Amino acid sequence: MRIGINFAPPHDSPDQWAEILVEHGFRATSFPVDYRAPVSLIDGYVKAAKEHDLRIAEVGVWDSPHFPDLARAKAARERCLEQFRLAEYVQADCCVNVSGAAGDKWFYCYRENFDPALYQKNVEFVQRLCDTVKPRHTVYALEPMQWMLPWSPQQYQQFLRDVDRKGCGVHMDVWNFVRDPYTYTHQEELMDQAFSLLSKSIASCHLKDIVLREGTTVMIQETLLGTGGGKLGCYLDHLSRLPEDTPLLLEHLNTFQEYNTAMNFLREHFPQYLSSGQGRPGTLT
Repeated sequence: MRIGINFAPPHDSPDQWAEILVEHGFRATSFPVDYRAPVSLIDGYVKAAKEHDLRIAEVGVWDSPHFPDLARAKAARERCLEQFRLAEYVQADCCVNVSGAAGDKWFYCYRENFDPALYQKNVEFVQRLCDTVKPRHTVYALEPMQWMLPWSPQQYQQFLRDVDRKGCGVHMDVWNFVRDPYTYTHQEELMDQAFSLLSKSIASCHLKDIVLREGTTVMIQETLLGTGGGKLGCYLDHLSRLPEDTPLLLEHLNTFQEYNTAMNFLREHFPQYLSSGQGRPGTLT
């Protein structure tokens, strides 16, 4: 696997961006600009990534095509389409988004998120995206979420069948399938299910840690690698069975220093899963 980051460190040029990532041992990345950037800048990042052997894992959307406000929903649908086109242009492994919440916050939990009618809208929307873009180099993939489609490996598999397009793939963030104390305490079984059902369609993956907080109600939160109860070794073992260039991105950290700390944790505790070039620590300057 190629370990990288869903984060762009401060930089002054595409070449410097790529050099910083490689210097610190990262070999995969999300694309650092969106479709509104000048073509010359987009091409500069593609060229820099290629010259430094950086895999462009993801072009992110992070918006909801299902906002109740029709103008916001239209703008989000346009962003989904244009980011998908960008992913195809830069030959990213995937264009990734959540399916989208049915309320005012694109990522939030609403009753309507679970409506069968919204499931069908998602099927038809992704079909239209794939039929419009006709991708040859990328796929459109939904990141799992606990409170919106796809919230289980079984539902993700059914969604792929219902969309029935080669341009629709899987984004694997296995801890987003952890929805309750049972799945938290049965992560190994959950991972076995997820990879058994979805591994052939996985385009890109995320890595983090989670912890079940003490209390009288359920609270499962993200936490720094190695400080939670996430079965990291089990997850990495499953990932190691995928094609060797499959990207795995660290995410949701605040600074480049924190990403380096997470990478150093992997070097110390899971060196067997690091690709060539990722075994040496970088030096922040």
